[in-house]
Order: sequence, then structure tokens, then C-alpha cells
Amino acid sequence: MAEKNPRPVVAFFDVDGTLTCRDFNEGLHVNPTPGVEAAIRAFTDAGNVAVVCSGRSVVNLSDLTHLPFSGFVTLTGAHVIYDGRVIYDRAISPEELARTVDEMRRVGLEVAFEGTYGTAALRLGLDRLPGYEDIPSLEEYERSGLPAVFGKANFTDEGLAAFRSSEYLASAYTHLNVGDGNHELTIPGTSKGVGGQALLDALPFTPSHVFAFGDSENDLEILRLADTAVVMGNARDVVKAHADYVTDDVRDDGVVTALRHFGLI
Repeated sequence: MAEKNPRPVVAFFDVDGTLTCRDFNEGLHVNPTPGVEAAIRAFTDAGNVAVVCSGRSVVNLSDLTHLPFSGFVTLTGAHVIYDGRVIYDRAISPEELARTVDEMRRVGLEVAFEGTYGTAALRLGLDRLPGYEDIPSLEEYERSGLPAVFGKANFTDEGLAAFRSSEYLASAYTHLNVGDGNHELTIPGTSKGVGGQALLDALPFTPSHVFAFGDSENDLEILRLADTAVVMGNARDVVKAHADYVTDDVRDDGVVTALRHFGLI
């Protein structure tokens, strides 16, 4: 195991496709392998700081709270928590959300809106949201009284043509292909890089080095921010082009391989 670090290393870890993958997960629940969990613990036991950096909302990351993560960059950078405190927060405004929903209904785009308080599906009877069957519809969500505060929207390849047919959606949101047939619409000006910088600015110390681990387009900005960009073996070539180091596939515990390669565990 690495010796205690007098100037901590900070590492940002993407979740889906990096810490874990669909093969290991159950629905929206995430299940890193025992090897990955042990590696995260060893990394932080050496005095370093581990940060989740995910497209998911914090409510969809509850399966990771037993691990020693000091921060959570969530919703592709729109909501950031460090040491239990919210340090950055952006959301789709109520007016923008209403117009967005109307436009999605018009073009036939089914999405899952994801936010700090929960996830809600805009369903149009097209059955284009696999994996989100158990979450409430947007109408059910609103009736529950939960705040309609969302940081992004998710959709699948089946909705890509509908999205591309809308000039409004293309101009109002940043579109990211996150792999495995999934896409995100994020708030312009937000990214994992923006959220990651907000977290770094909140640290009470200057890191000796910053690593970022990722596999998809929504990881590119945090990979650029880091001193060392680690890209998973399962990533698309467009993402690997930004790597300082390409590690093993997520299914082969690529996070563990990379942490060992750099002497961090």
C-alpha cells in the first residue's frame, strides 16, 4: 500500500462504465466489484481524496455512500457536494422546464429528468426508456409534491431522431453521447469540469496531483481538467484520444489496474 501522502492526491471517478457497469448493476442500483471497493478504500487510507464524478443525481448514488468519498460531482457537474456541503448548484428553471416538456411532447422525445430530489420520466407511450420502468412519470412526480428541480435529461438512441428534429432543444441544451445507447441533455455552461473545478476550489489544501477516471463524452471536461486523464479500456476511441493512460475494461477492474500503475495503492 502507498505511504501516507503529505500533500493529498485528488481523484475524480466516473461511475457508469468506470467504477461499475450495466453487467454488475441492478436497475439504477450501482454495484462496484469488491476489488474496486477495496481499491477506493486503500487510496483514501493513504491520505488521498476520492470524489465521485457522475452524470447521476445524488439520490441515484446512494449505493456508494458506504465508501470513503469526500465529494460528489453529480448531474454532470450541475450539483456538487464536498464534505457534506453543497458548494455548487444549477437547475433547469421552471419556465425552461415547461417549454422543454412542451417541445419534447411535440417532437415525441421520451426522457428521464434527473435532479437532486429525484428522477421523473416523461413517457409518451413509446417505451423508449429502458431501465427507468420503476421511476414515477413526470405527472406522478409532480403530484407527490417533490420539487421539480432537475439538472439534466436522459434519453436513448431511439429518441435521437426526435431530438435532432428540434432546433429549440439543440440550442437550449448541451447534447452528450454517453455510450451504450444513452444520451444526456445538460445545462449549457455546466460540465463535470466546471463541477470539478468548484470542488477543487473548495478544498482546504492544494492537491499534489489530480487524476480523473472516465469512459464517455460527459467525462471529457473533467479529463481535461485533471493532471492525469485515465480512460477505461471500454471507452470509445473519441474518449481514448484524450487519455494520458488507457487502463483495463471496467469489467476487468480497470480502476484497480490504474491505481496500481500509478502507485496510488
